[in-house]
Amino acid sequence: MTPSLKNLQYLVALKKTNHFSKAANDCFVSASTFSAGISKLESDLGVLLVERDNKNVHFTATGSRVVKQALLVMAEINVLLSTAKLDFFDSEVTIGVIPTISTYILPNFLSNLSKLYPKLKVSFKEDTSENLLMQLEQAKIDFAIFAFPYELPNFIESFQVFSDPIYFIQHKKRKSKVIDNGSLLMLEQGHCLRSHILQNNKISNQHISGFSCTSIPTLVAMVDTDIGVSFLPKMAIDFGILKHYPNISIDMNSTKAKRDIGVIYRKNNQQEEGIKKLAGLLINS
Repeated sequence: MTPSLKNLQYLVALKKTNHFSKAANDCFVSASTFSAGISKLESDLGVLLVERDNKNVHFTATGSRVVKQALLVMAEINVLLSTAKLDFFDSEVTIGVIPTISTYILPNFLSNLSKLYPKLKVSFKEDTSENLLMQLEQAKIDFAIFAFPYELPNFIESFQVFSDPIYFIQHKKRKSKVIDNGSLLMLEQGHCLRSHILQNNKISNQHISGFSCTSIPTLVAMVDTDIGVSFLPKMAIDFGILKHYPNISIDMNSTKAKRDIGVIYRKNNQQEEGIKKLAGLLINS
């Protein structure tokens, strides 16, 4: 018998939480309803998916494979629902965005969207590049505002809109523009801005400081205390992130570093033209 989508969703929730009660809560059903759904799924497929006792949940090898396939099935269902929308600009769209872009581009971008497409309902999910790719694979977001270069998987299409130069910054006390060993402040691993800086500059691991920052504002604050030097994207500077830091100087000529800003989405997306129109609004944001 063909398994129901609801019971597949139960299985995915169980894999995520590894706990029946927590998974049932996440699915907004009672524990008994949830357990019955998992049992029905096992009966429909004719295999044991989960071994459980009073304390632990263990997925069988078959169960783990079924979970992976269930994720693909649900992703395609979401794509199907998206495709069925009569008008992309009269629908609901979920947009992913990376943290090193969101603060500086979303206010104007959202304002432009509201003026041009007032019937479009938009929500945003801020996350790292890697996590946004996972959300795209599972069709949890419609597209993502992204920074390039980035090694993209085969199922992803990209559309680049404009370039964002990256400039060297340091405290005015520092007279030399040489990056001393251990002086380069960077965002922590997982932020693509870190890789863009490393790709476009002659920087070795010896230059990188032992301190890492969770956000651009934190990084700027550390440069202001003369703990080290760093690089900032132009959009952050234009946004005014340095207006309260008169002791930080910008060297517009010291680097060839840049990143390209655009969007990514699943290949064969029926809403590709609509996504590209929205991406075009990034230029004025």
